This record gives sequence, structure tokens and C-alpha cells, in this order.
Amino acid sequence: MKFNVLVLMILLVGGNVPAQVKFEAIPKELAPKYKLDFNRNFFSSAETQQAELKRAFAVLEQLEKLKGKVTATADNLLRSLELSDQVSTQFYRHIIYLSLRYAVNTKDESSNSESSRLSSELSKRTSFLQQELMRINNRTLAKFLAQKPALKEYGFVIESARRYAPHTLSLKEEELLAEIEPLASDWTAELFQRALDRTQWGQVKAGSETLDVYQQFQEIANSPDRAVREDGFRKTYAALASQRDIYTFSLTRLIKTANRLARVRNYKDRADEVHFDMFLTTDEVRNMYEKIARTGDTHKRFQRMRVDRVKKQSGYDEVKYWDRNFSPANSPLPRFSIAETTRILKDSLAVLGPEYSRELAALLDPANGRLDIVAGENRVPGAFANGFLGNPQSIFFCFNYEGYFDDLDAFAHEAGHAVHFQLMGYNKVRPAYSDGPSYFTESFSMFNELVMIDHLYTMEKDPERKIYYLEQFMTYANYLYSNTMTAAMEQAIYDKVGGSDNTSADDIDAIAKSVGSRFSIWFDKQDELKMRWMDVHHFYDAPMYYPNYVYAQLLALKYYELYKKDPKKFVPKYLDLMRNGFKAPPSDLLKKFLNIDLRDPQLAPNAVGILDDKLDELEVLYKK
Repeated sequence: MKFNVLVLMILLVGGNVPAQVKFEAIPKELAPKYKLDFNRNFFSSAETQQAELKRAFAVLEQLEKLKGKVTATADNLLRSLELSDQVSTQFYRHIIYLSLRYAVNTKDESSNSESSRLSSELSKRTSFLQQELMRINNRTLAKFLAQKPALKEYGFVIESARRYAPHTLSLKEEELLAEIEPLASDWTAELFQRALDRTQWGQVKAGSETLDVYQQFQEIANSPDRAVREDGFRKTYAALASQRDIYTFSLTRLIKTANRLARVRNYKDRADEVHFDMFLTTDEVRNMYEKIARTGDTHKRFQRMRVDRVKKQSGYDEVKYWDRNFSPANSPLPRFSIAETTRILKDSLAVLGPEYSRELAALLDPANGRLDIVAGENRVPGAFANGFLGNPQSIFFCFNYEGYFDDLDAFAHEAGHAVHFQLMGYNKVRPAYSDGPSYFTESFSMFNELVMIDHLYTMEKDPERKIYYLEQFMTYANYLYSNTMTAAMEQAIYDKVGGSDNTSADDIDAIAKSVGSRFSIWFDKQDELKMRWMDVHHFYDAPMYYPNYVYAQLLALKYYELYKKDPKKFVPKYLDLMRNGFKAPPSDLLKKFLNIDLRDPQLAPNAVGILDDKLDELEVLYKK
């Protein structure tokens, strides 16, 4: 998922737009085509969905018949693992379908509840499998592998079960936790969404138009009228502040609950649990944050360069936060229709080969009903792709496609996820290996962004627009800093809440400002930014996810380095990595396919080196 990058863009690529013609990101007559076709991509009717769900429960019952006998024979072991794959495939189709029903209409709370219920029941009724797999000894496993060579395909599944043995409770306790955990954690995302839905965001007057601060945030932030931009910024943070008590209550209770549940499973805290899932340690992750924070001047250098340029172009006495993407009237910047976005993505990502291009084109074709990108009431914020093995097509959802650069970039990012799902499916990756540490999948998506923007920059001939595209490359590559800032901020909040009986909103504000100031010039200049923690929806609906973004950005920059050095050598190996799924620890897969060492002490310095080189390049263009 992407966050707002406020960029002023008021023209279509390729030419001037007459002043009287209002830009349409998606022409009104085409808007109905850019909605998810649930019948085509999931179930043809509600009756079909219920019938399929009944069949999924029947397969689950077959698996449950092996409870207590999973490791009795080689046949039982293989049969259990195969049925587990079938159960996952069938259930997740319903879980994702229902969660998408809620995403397009947050008033459909029954779909959200049913998705959560199914996930909980699946976890509870399959928890016995982990219990039995982790207890199989080497001698028995060797004998079973000799009797049933097909079991070799499930070797890492068994290895992973053993890895989690110290953090697995008794069967009765695991079944109880499977019921309790959704009740203990799912409410925070719902409360966050309700706070958003009932917030009075206000409106901003822009000439003859009245703009909604929440739904039209990009149009406001990219307005050529400085007063409109400032009004939108201040009203956004005033609206967030109006729900300050709800955000504080939700986040602090979430953290205490997450830490307590983690300790039940013998982790030190929630961070320890998350980092274990990533095949990393909390010390390693903290050290990476610190290593990147110490190079924060690279990010601040870029921000100061932009401020100096805006000041020179605008004549403002002081450049404010809402001015940072100012563009002079005589140098308009691009805005992208959905047709332009489609063309740019196809052209720029063609370097990844015909198979990738085919899957990308299928996703982008509105006739396939795999896109939901038109604004409306009661939609979840952000953008995401969804897919899973066993369902024929992945999908892409975003809150509102408005044709700004951030929308183009979100498409590139989420297309990386969507195509990844498809490539694994065609490679017949087993469902057990379709999911792994999220920084792997995020790195594929972030690499897409860098390739797409690099293509635009390389192909552009106009000097001003070339500068613009290099600025965008720096903005998105510098997510290394903004993501690390947010991850470190969340970790610091967890540390504070975990060590205190009463953490106030003022306490969290202070943490946000202290951490933010290490990475950005703006936290000391714009006091409202200390409330940034209220506007990070992942803090509430995907807690402690940001470490994945940090490592993903490091990997994406490494991919970019290898790609630029020798694309013909890199691309085939990269696609092999994408197709492979997660049949081994991430460090092993990176080493095998791309000869990347995840724990290389030069991983962060090399990434920063790329940013420094690009900044030097930008400085030269500015002087010209």
C-alpha cells in the first residue's frame, strides 16, 4: 500500500489542456468499467458462493479426520499436507472475496465480520497440523521420504513447523487463541475506519469549486492556489486532531494486547514475533533502522534542494510544507489519464519480458473486471492488490484514481504484487509456498516503481519534465528514509506503551516528532506533523508491517543496481525468483537466484550510494 505523495500536476502528458476543459482521470462514460466484477472473478452468484463454501468445509472435515494421525504413516503425512493446500486455497477465496466486499463498501460490516470469522475458524480447526508436524523426528521423516518421495516437495513446510515449535502452545491453547485473537485485534482496524468515516473533514473553496478535504486530498494538495493547499493541509490535521482520543485509545490498547498475546507464545513482545516471522531478530532490525537514520542527511539534502528550487521559482519568502511540490505556471507538470497510465506501465515494464507484459496487460484491461479504482462513499483508504493460488485472477483496488503521479506509481507498485501472484500460479507453486515474508513481495513492487520512473526519466527530452521525473525517482527511492522513519516511529511507540501504564497522545506526539526529525527537515518546521502517527492506517490495520517496507526498499534498490549494470543477465534470474514462491528462507532464495546477501553490511550503504549519485545528477540538472 502507498501513502500520499503530494505532487502538483495539472496537465495531460504530451500537451497543453485548454483552460476550459476539466481534466478527467477516468472519463465518466468509462467509470463503470473500472469496478470489480465479483461475479466474473470470484463467484457467479451469492448461491454459488455459499455452495462453494460448503464444499470448502467438506474438505476441511476430511483434513480433520487425520487429526492425531498425521505422522502415523507416510501416506497420512502426504495426504494431510495435500488437503491443507486444498483447504487454504478454497477458504482464502472466500476470505478475500468478503474482505473486498467490505473494501468497496465499508457499510457492509457483515462481509467484514464473516471474513474474520472464516479466518478464525480456519486457524482454529487446522492448528493441530502444526502440532503434529513439529514433533516428527529426523529418523521418521527420513523413512517417510524414502517411502513417499512426493513428500520432498513439503520439506520446507515441515522445517518451518519445527522452527515455530518454541512458540507453539498445546492444541487446546492454540484452538482457544485462534478464537480469541480476532476478537482481540480485528476491532482496531474497524474502529480506525469508523473514526475516518465519521470525521468532519470539511471542504475547501477552490475558485468556483468546493473540494472535499478527504476524498479530493490530491486535487487540493496539488492546487496551483497556495491558499487552497494550506487550507487543505490545516483542515486535514484539524480533522485528525478531532478524533485524537480515539486514535490514542485504539493504538495503545492494540499494542498492549499484541504484546500480551506475543508473550503467551513465548516471544519477548510483538516486535520479537514480527521479526521472527521475517527470519530476522529485533536487534538486527533496530540496527538497520539506526544505520539508515545516521545517513538521514542524504534525504534532508534532497528536501533542501527542493526547497531552494521552489523558493527560486515561486518567489516565496519562506517555503512551507504545502509548497514543497510547487510548480510554476509556465512549467506545468503531467497528469495522467487512465489511458496514459496504462500505456506508460506497459511501455516501461516491457523490459521484464513477454510473460510479465502479458499478465500486466490482462490486469490493466478493464474488460476483465479486475480493477476497482473509482471514488465513492465508504471505501477503505489506500491501495492494494490481492491474489492467491487457486483463484484464476489477481485484482487491484485503490481508494480513488485521480491521475496524479502517486496514482501512476500506485499502479506500478500494486501491479508488481498482482503479476507476482500470476507468475507463481502458472509455475504451479503449491499453496503452502505462496506466502512468505512480506518484504520479498514488497521488494518486487518497489522495483517496479523504480523501473517505471527511470523509464520516464530516460525517455524524456524536455529539460523541465526530465528534472521532474528525476525528482520523482528521488521521492520514491527515498521511501527508504520515510519508511524507516515510520517503522522506527512505530517501534518507539511500542517501546513506550510496553513500558508504561498510561501513554498519552502528547507522549506519542513527542515520539513522532523526535523520530521524524532524524529523517526529515519538516518535523522541526511544521508542528502538525507530530500527529503523523494518526494518519498511518497500517498502525491500526496491519500493525508492525513497516519493517517489511524498509527491507523491501533496500532490496529494490539492490535489484535496480543489478538491473542497470546488466539487464539481460538480471531479468531472467529475477523472474525465476518471482516464480519460485517461498520454498526456503529468504536469505537462501536471494543468494540462490541473485547472489544477494540479506545480511551484507554494505546493503544499506550501497543503497544510499545510489541515492547520493542520483542527487548529484539532479544538482547538475538544476544548475542547467
